[in-house]
Amino acid sequence: MSINTSQTVLKTERPQAPFLIFDIETVPDIPLLYMNYKEELKLDITFNEKIHWNDFSIYDAFKKQTKIDFPKTLYHSILSICALYIDPETYYIMDGFKRTIPRVNSYEEFLEHEKKIIEDFWQFSIKYQDFHKHWYDHTMGNRYMSDYQKNKLKKLPVTFCGYNISNFDLMVIEQRSLIHFITCPIEDYVKNLGNDSYRYKYASDKVFDLMNFISNYDNKNARVGLDIIARAMGLGGKMSGMDGSLVAEEYYCNHSSSKIEEYCAIDVLISYGVFLSIQKFRGVLSDEQFKDCLLHFEKWLLKDGKPLNYRELVNESSKFFNYAKKT
Repeated sequence: MSINTSQTVLKTERPQAPFLIFDIETVPDIPLLYMNYKEELKLDITFNEKIHWNDFSIYDAFKKQTKIDFPKTLYHSILSICALYIDPETYYIMDGFKRTIPRVNSYEEFLEHEKKIIEDFWQFSIKYQDFHKHWYDHTMGNRYMSDYQKNKLKKLPVTFCGYNISNFDLMVIEQRSLIHFITCPIEDYVKNLGNDSYRYKYASDKVFDLMNFISNYDNKNARVGLDIIARAMGLGGKMSGMDGSLVAEEYYCNHSSSKIEEYCAIDVLISYGVFLSIQKFRGVLSDEQFKDCLLHFEKWLLKDGKPLNYRELVNESSKFFNYAKKT
């Protein structure tokens, strides 16, 4: 009798959805900034959206004249999104996603590309929504469950994961989706709100923000950047010669889409390494499982056909990967 009870408990526990570790790179939406701050800006030109949509000097003037170094999330156009799907059972890399806006000739064309990237990302976020389909079908058909239990055990398609995604990345994706009239394909993302929704700050099975975990939800003394925590673990840091503050200039002035995408992808890979370490600290991964994941991660990075900077990341992360090789 006790065995049957324990089996019933196992069947009614919600399994972990696949993790989607992602990062975005953005550039300022110069026409939108101008539209809302034109009374405060004193420019030597008459602003023309068709001509000045990608004029970096206007953004430079905006920062100097308004004293705003980092605009609100709405004013950040999404230039690049990179992501990795992580198997919730093995914690191995399952799948990847890279999208970046190439060099374009107009603001209209830029916005079309941005809309397509966001739509592609939302669709990618439900790619593995049936990962636990058999379990859900069984549980939801259990006539002994209350409506409350059924609601708590409803389908969980993905757990978004990344560094500071709650405060920035997801907010940008949501707000830019609004601008483009994009419907989120995850049924319970924003339709049903409350303390079990994707937008609830502490729903870590929906959104697992690595910075929030490390800083214990915004303890200012504990907040550190991804690069700092990664290097402290022995992981290679961000791509040399690049950081988030340079992305706008690199795109608008140097048209370096591929360089920006590489930078974004490396950040996702570093986030994955930090994620594995957090799961080890939490006891979700045993020491043996953690070492197995590190070996798989290193092998994945060194696999033929991977970009050269992936191999460089391995070389810079010898302390991190050597942990798995200790006897």
